[in-house]
Amino acid sequence: MDHEDAIDDEREATHDSGPRTDAALPAPVRAVGLGALSLALGAGVGFAIWALLSAAYWLTDLVWTSVGGAVDLPLFPLIACTLGGLAIGLWNARFDSAPKPLDEVMAEVRRTGGYSTGRIVPSSVSFLLPIAFGGSVGPEAGLTGLVAAGCTWVGSTLRRASGMPGSFSRAQKIPLYALGVAGGIAGVALFTALLGGGIPIPRFDAAPLDLSSLAWCVPLAAAGYALAVLYRGFVHIARRLSRALAAHPVLKPLLCGIALGGVALLLPYVLFPGTQQAADLALAWAGTPPAVLFATGLVKLAFIALCLNLGWSGGPFFPLIFCGVSVGFGIAAVFGADAALCVTVVTTALIAGFTRKPAMTLLIMLLCFPLESLPWMAVGIAAGALLPMPGAEKRVRREQSL
Repeated sequence: MDHEDAIDDEREATHDSGPRTDAALPAPVRAVGLGALSLALGAGVGFAIWALLSAAYWLTDLVWTSVGGAVDLPLFPLIACTLGGLAIGLWNARFDSAPKPLDEVMAEVRRTGGYSTGRIVPSSVSFLLPIAFGGSVGPEAGLTGLVAAGCTWVGSTLRRASGMPGSFSRAQKIPLYALGVAGGIAGVALFTALLGGGIPIPRFDAAPLDLSSLAWCVPLAAAGYALAVLYRGFVHIARRLSRALAAHPVLKPLLCGIALGGVALLLPYVLFPGTQQAADLALAWAGTPPAVLFATGLVKLAFIALCLNLGWSGGPFFPLIFCGVSVGFGIAAVFGADAALCVTVVTTALIAGFTRKPAMTLLIMLLCFPLESLPWMAVGIAAGALLPMPGAEKRVRREQSL
């Protein structure tokens, strides 16, 4: 008998020598213990994820406000984005840890019942770099992967603690998962109370409910729909470019960074996720030339596609919201329509055209727009999600095949 066999026999003897500790406890006590553990683990995951998200925005301030303000160079956006593209390319070529898009994360969760980001430090750095260096990407893709991985870890830890190798029953899952979610919310609240941070989500005024708004909503929805079609075209071009540069994983994000930084010298709002920038634009749009508003929205639309397909991994939702906001303000500036109405309908139609999912679009829009604007959001959702969209059917078939 070799050493490994002896160890196995010893384990079996130990296992059979008496009941497990958890089995010796009354069922209510075990249930309370698992509930408390789920609450604690959820709080830890929520605290850690919110800390990482906050770190992304703190690093952005460090690069662009502290360093950028200190050096005070006119070409700083070009320098920062170029260095960022090089760092992203080298890091991901070494660790292959870039965040996956939201649809890929959810497809893996449905297929396997869980998700893993791989090694946490490389994955965290890959999440931080595109945001810190000004990429036209949001944090939601990386956050989805982190949340899915955190939930998977909590579930596996609870199963180990319970001594149950398989899944929990439905009656067990509901309270345990509810406590885990409550713990996650508590962890986020605790981090915010102690250190602040988080993601700055813009909020816009309610659009007026009157006949003038009714007359404007159709052309505004058409404008948002056109932006969604245009974005699909940009994605198609960006994917072809990505395939052409497939053999050069460092060059792809580097070239994207050079282009992004160069354009940002003229249109600075093409940088960043657009969360804080959308709020800033809401205060400054009236004094901004309409041509700049339109150009910013359209050019940023192209750079979202380029960043996401050339290595600057992240999410598209908040940058796309900014594009709709910028173009909406441009329409208001040129035609004199109500600014809140223009921003609401154009942005909603754009997001609906991107997701093709009315319910998801509404949930996203309610983060930024008040419930009073629901009638106009409904018009935008109908235009973006229900009108025929080039390539939409092919995308649905691809998602269903995953």
